Amino acid sequence: MLAGVINYFRLPLFFEAEFIFGQSLVLLVAVYRGSLQGFLAAILASSVLAYTWGSYWIIITLSLEAVFVAYICKNNRSNLILAVLAYWFLLGMPLSWISISGYEQFIEAHKVTILVKQVSNAIIYANLAAILMLIPQVEKLFNGSKLRKTKSISHQSAHLISTLLISIGVLFFFFTLNQNIKNSNERAQHTHQLKHQQLFHQVSLILETNLQSINELSYLLSEVWHDETKRRNVLNEFNTRNPVFNTMLVADHQGDLINSSPSNLYEQITTQQKSLNLADRDYFKHAIDNDKVYVSTGFAGRGFGKDLIVAISKSVPSRLNVKDSAAGIVEGTIILERMEIAQHAFNNVTIGVDAILVDQAGQLLMVSENLGLERLSKIGYQKNNQVLKSNGLVNLVVDETVLQAEFFYVKETSFNWGWKLITLQNESVFAKAIEKSLLYFALSILLVILLSYLLAKSISHSWSYYLKKLNQSIKHGATFDDGFSEFEDNDQLPEEVKNFYQEIKSSRLQILKMNQDLQNTIAERTENLQKANEKLNVMARLDELTGLENRRVFNDCLNEIWVECQRELLPFSMIIIDVDHFKKLNDSYGHPVGDHVLTFIGKELSQFKNSDVKCLARIGGEEFCMLIKGCSHQFVIELAEKIRKHIEKLQIRISKDRNIKTTISCGVATIDATKHTSSRLYQLADNALYEAKHSGRNQTKAYQES
Repeated sequence: MLAGVINYFRLPLFFEAEFIFGQSLVLLVAVYRGSLQGFLAAILASSVLAYTWGSYWIIITLSLEAVFVAYICKNNRSNLILAVLAYWFLLGMPLSWISISGYEQFIEAHKVTILVKQVSNAIIYANLAAILMLIPQVEKLFNGSKLRKTKSISHQSAHLISTLLISIGVLFFFFTLNQNIKNSNERAQHTHQLKHQQLFHQVSLILETNLQSINELSYLLSEVWHDETKRRNVLNEFNTRNPVFNTMLVADHQGDLINSSPSNLYEQITTQQKSLNLADRDYFKHAIDNDKVYVSTGFAGRGFGKDLIVAISKSVPSRLNVKDSAAGIVEGTIILERMEIAQHAFNNVTIGVDAILVDQAGQLLMVSENLGLERLSKIGYQKNNQVLKSNGLVNLVVDETVLQAEFFYVKETSFNWGWKLITLQNESVFAKAIEKSLLYFALSILLVILLSYLLAKSISHSWSYYLKKLNQSIKHGATFDDGFSEFEDNDQLPEEVKNFYQEIKSSRLQILKMNQDLQNTIAERTENLQKANEKLNVMARLDELTGLENRRVFNDCLNEIWVECQRELLPFSMIIIDVDHFKKLNDSYGHPVGDHVLTFIGKELSQFKNSDVKCLARIGGEEFCMLIKGCSHQFVIELAEKIRKHIEKLQIRISKDRNIKTTISCGVATIDATKHTSSRLYQLADNALYEAKHSGRNQTKAYQES
């Protein structure tokens, strides 16, 4: 009955798994009182478990264990742990597997783990019973008035040593198991949270860039709204720079289509019919009276076949007619299947974690391929209350159908425009980690048990007395460095014990020396590795041809300096430099001369890098770029002109008797970093360079946005 009370207070391990300890008392009854009383004690103790777990197989399993142990330990009580192990490998595991297989409240992926847990639990409560057997009062309580069978010193010491060694091993590995399970759970949750945040950031970055682009386009269109040619050019140029939009439409405030990109789309419509009105479309209704960018739900668009698309729209502010809140709307269509970067991110979140992107209506827009779900399906999830201790696990619900095969931990975050990111961590990832820890625990304890019995048997016959004396000396605070006369000057001491004692002393010094040598070696190799890594990092950041910083460093610096300027309220400037007629130079003199010219110009540009120029990089082909922090727009223009004139005056030697001259065009841009993004700075500088190139080259053009 006491064992039943103890079994009521179980130790939760994970999911459905719990450790029980009441069976230790049942084993003591079986060892000291025989198979019949052990059988009855097992029935009483396991009835609590059967009632709690809803499975009566546990009564059969634990009752047969008591009978088996009573029979094996009838003449030798010291074999309790081995008897329990023999039972579980012969009968207990097959019976437990039958029980687990027919128990519906166990998750399928956990059944092997539960089986390993049963064996591990048996080792623990068997070892606990073996420890209790070492206490004289316990033996007196269970043995009653029966005569105690006298045991030899060798037998007693072997039993004592083996039990203590096994106990230390069980405690150590049980602590390790508990830590591994805890760490696995925390690591899995941390990984899930981290990957969820990373994916949310990636999707936000991709979509918000497009939203910002549409927002900026609406203001550009507002400036040229009443000039049809300029309006068409602005739309086409924007679509060229932002090919993610498959098509783009511009409609007036009444919904009539007035422009499209590509332009032939509008021409086809006007050829087939006089006009096309978009007033009934959701993206028109939401955008026309709202100053915010609108992102639609997913749908198979008209004229797009089966492609899943979303529409991003924004009202175009009215400049002339104050009575109208908007002159019209601009809309861009994105085909989700073509967003390869986003889909790649969804397919490569991390092992065991899948992601789902749903729109405002709960429709599936993007999903990890592992889940195998159809787009535009209605997605949801529900907590599972039928599985024992499901601990927040959920089942996925697709079009009102609950997928019972898999269980997940779920995280959900909503985007500003109404979509949701759902990440699902398959519980099997945690289950496999626990199963691995349990297997490690069980195998380690088995090894400890076998080694403990062998070691105890081998040493108890020869040096149990001296081991006791040695242990007493250690307990009294003696150190091996002081030396023990009883062990060093004793001719009666067995050679094995003397060698063991001397080995402890010498091994300590050897270990200290080896540890020092190992630390020195590690320090030396670590230093060499650091030097090699530093060289590799430098090589990875430089352009191989010119020795300037490369495009990768430029991209990093662009974002870092923008953040600094935004924080310090400083202007942020960029100069894009392009070598004029570089293709003609390559065609005329060959690519080696072209490379020589680029190298020459790179060296000349290096002369202008100072504390204001935070980055000087070759960003591709014949293009170079300077990032300048905290300088006035006029200063940057003057710097660009100074560079241009410097290059214009130079003679570049390409052979012994031939020199050539070349010129450059410069595009300059300056922004207020608190109001504009780094991508806007690059766009302005690129536009300025474009104007310089098309205005005759060998000149500087500039744009500024405050």
